[in-house]
Amino acid sequence: MTNMRPAKEDRVLTGAVLLLVIIGLIVVYDASFPKQGFSQLMKQTIWAGAGLVAYMVGRRFPLLWLHKGAGAFAFVSMMLMLAVLTPLGVERNGAVRWLKLGQIGALEILVQPSELGKIALIVLLARLLCAPNMVGSCENVRGRNYLWALFSILATAGVVVAVQEDLGTALVFVGIGVGMLFAAGLPFRRVALLVALLAVACVLFIFQKEYRIRRVVAFTQPFAYMHTTGYQLAHSLMGIGSGGIWGTGLGLGRAKEFLPAAETDFVFATVAEETGVFGSTALIALLALVSWRIFLVAHRAQAMFLLLLASGVGLMIALQSLLNLYVVTGAVPTTGVPLPFISYGGSSLVTLLFSIGLVQKIASNPVLERVKEVSHARAAGRRGNGRSSVPRREYRRGVA
Repeated sequence: MTNMRPAKEDRVLTGAVLLLVIIGLIVVYDASFPKQGFSQLMKQTIWAGAGLVAYMVGRRFPLLWLHKGAGAFAFVSMMLMLAVLTPLGVERNGAVRWLKLGQIGALEILVQPSELGKIALIVLLARLLCAPNMVGSCENVRGRNYLWALFSILATAGVVVAVQEDLGTALVFVGIGVGMLFAAGLPFRRVALLVALLAVACVLFIFQKEYRIRRVVAFTQPFAYMHTTGYQLAHSLMGIGSGGIWGTGLGLGRAKEFLPAAETDFVFATVAEETGVFGSTALIALLALVSWRIFLVAHRAQAMFLLLLASGVGLMIALQSLLNLYVVTGAVPTTGVPLPFISYGGSSLVTLLFSIGLVQKIASNPVLERVKEVSHARAAGRRGNGRSSVPRREYRRGVA
């Protein structure tokens, strides 16, 4: 708490994320060509540009605003997720998960509110699980704060499941929430009990619809159902298996010819087939490096709100990566979750880069926001006029 050395942006994290975005553009072009021509590459490039702007916004966003506006942010996010039920909602591949904001030429501007909802949930939980100000310890968190946090997790996951029928994204919501509860100090036995109860709820949810049961059956025998419900998984496994150690070479894969929308959730099958074990392992290592650097930023943060905020972003990227890789390799039943920074999709890429910007804000100045809060509180208490007696220059330096 007393280390006042000026912190710097995590350049390793920046470099790893930038490399992933570039790889993602190459893979999106490769997996969508020649079916889609250059259209998917052009769209993803535009979204990458928007993502870089979002990164810069996140890099400069006042974290105190996030702390104070967490409830409003979560409310707006929830309303946007419910808005897919209105005429603004757009159906793609039988699922209504997007809002159409407009169209520029042939480019439809679609956003997926659940991607923004992940950030909103992380900010809300970080706000609920720290003390009323940004400098408090989680040791002072009362039981009802945990209950409100649990309610927020279940409410957002429930909306995603009920409105969008997106079990994969709902699992990511729940995973982020449970991980942040653990990071905030909830005892392990309670976390284990919560995970067990949620697992039972997930099984009951699967058995509510016949198509979900068919997916589970196809997951156990994908090649027996390769012409029906096991089609994607079977072709994904064939593509991964034919890649061998060094792969077939860029652009020479066959799985993308059979996989519907190969540049989206099953994009890793194309990577594994064309670059083999060597390329796919390098990609996984790069994703692991990003998660590790974010958790390192969280470890160095000196305010609980900042620690939980960075931890939530790290959990989001790690869990989403693991779930996508498990689905593509047949370790879990098929569900739709994009591979972070790699899969085609503007909403996912923009929100991810915004969250990386927030992490860099924490990394470059883990003390400043805390110091501002303390200084303002103390100064307001002494003078009674809400103004701080600490010089503005000291605020900016973060050493007040």
